Amino acid sequence: MGCRCNERKAMIMKAMSEAMRGDVRQVVSSASFVGRTLAQDARSGELRRAAAQQLAALKARRPR
Repeated sequence: MGCRCNERKAMIMKAMSEAMRGDVRQVVSSASFVGRTLAQDARSGELRRAAAQQLAALKARRPR
């Protein structure tokens, strides 16, 4: 399945715009999605794999 970081980022941005409009119900819905998917990714180990991949990519770009 993979890490759903991009989905969470989009939902956080959506929640911010909803909060500015004052739509509390939608903010709660968005926040619950973010929390639920974060917990699922943490349980499955996807966050660790995504972090390891990102670190490897950063190390590959670093000049020696």
